[in-house]
Amino acid sequence: MNKLILLVFLLVYTSAGAAVNLNNDVTKGLINDIQQAERALKQTQQSIAKDNAVLQQQLSELEKSVLALQAKTAVARRATDEQTLSLETLQTRLHDWQQQYSYQNNLLQRFMQQQGVKTATNNTDFAAILALVDTQLAQLSQKSAPQWQLQQLALQDGQLKQLKTLTVGPMHWFADESTNQAGIYQINQGIAQVALNFSTSDSQALLALMQQGQGEVLFDPTLERAMTLQVAQESMLDHIKKGGIWVLPILAFGVFALLIALAKAFQLWRLPQILPGLSTRLSHIFSLPAAQASHELQGLQQQAGQAVSSMQHELLAISLNSNIGPSRDDQLFAALLHHKHKLEYWLGAIAITAAVSPLLGLLGTVSGMIETFKLMTLFGAGDAAAVSGGISEALVTTELGLVVAIPALLCHALLSRRAKTYYGELESCAVNLSQLNTDTSSTWQEAA
Repeated sequence: MNKLILLVFLLVYTSAGAAVNLNNDVTKGLINDIQQAERALKQTQQSIAKDNAVLQQQLSELEKSVLALQAKTAVARRATDEQTLSLETLQTRLHDWQQQYSYQNNLLQRFMQQQGVKTATNNTDFAAILALVDTQLAQLSQKSAPQWQLQQLALQDGQLKQLKTLTVGPMHWFADESTNQAGIYQINQGIAQVALNFSTSDSQALLALMQQGQGEVLFDPTLERAMTLQVAQESMLDHIKKGGIWVLPILAFGVFALLIALAKAFQLWRLPQILPGLSTRLSHIFSLPAAQASHELQGLQQQAGQAVSSMQHELLAISLNSNIGPSRDDQLFAALLHHKHKLEYWLGAIAITAAVSPLLGLLGTVSGMIETFKLMTLFGAGDAAAVSGGISEALVTTELGLVVAIPALLCHALLSRRAKTYYGELESCAVNLSQLNTDTSSTWQEAA
């Protein structure tokens, strides 16, 4: 039994080994076939790629030839159409072409105007305009890489001098190596003029830029507006001179009103205060015994000589030296009128100045407008510089008239109020003194 099993086992092992060998042979054959197929596929792909490149080149050449033939066909068709078109169609096409030419010409003319180049408005030479455009484009290209150039400048003292200049966009600088001075210049009506001289440090920085190619540069970020405002600033004297001859009477009235206002303010400021309750104190003194009344009256007279104003002292003297009645009232009233005239003296002149100054300013305005219309008749309304003198005269005189009138009016109001207040206190004191009875006062008789 064991032998039989061993025999069977040997047979199975032998048949398995034979099967394995057979499988290995089959696998090797398949691998060889696959490799050969891959090589054949690669060769086929390479061949197809070469053929495709050749075909693409041929197709591109054919497309170019087709485009060329289409262009020739369009030209030939246009020529054929033009031969068969009517005269009206040709005129319409010519009109369209003329409009296109006018549009292009206007664009070029506008570009030249923006660049500041003057050309004839009826210039129909398209080639000449194109040449000017090329010149401007070359200049723009040069401006993109600015270089120092010699240029004649008008200095601030009026002298003309050749200086090195640098232009970057709208900004212009100059440098003078002989004086180590640099600054900014402007171009006004085609003339280069020095607008601003730099300080020593800023000039050295610009000179270093010119000599070494690098440095800090001072410029106007407002594109010359700030410098224009700086140049346009004028002194007070220059501003007054623009008003013409009518400025003189306005200023004379202003000085006249100022002197009067100062004098009256000093006069009113020096006036002592009104002694209050003067009549009450006198009534109290008259009610005292004779000896004491005489002593109190002498003290009041001394106080009146020191503290009481001369105006109130005069009213007191009239009341003490006159008996009660119409006569004393008339004397007090006359004294009040005299003091009122003294307080209000020359105040009317300030009021007159406040009233006359605007009228003089209006007279200067009329004179300036007459001058303006005269200049407009001579030079036309388009020249602003020619008519600016008359307008300045009209405005400056009005301005000065109001400048004189407003302070004069305020001074007159304040001084008049002060004078009226002081006069009111005097008047109240006079009324109280007029009621004082000194006829039966033995005290006053003894003191007198």
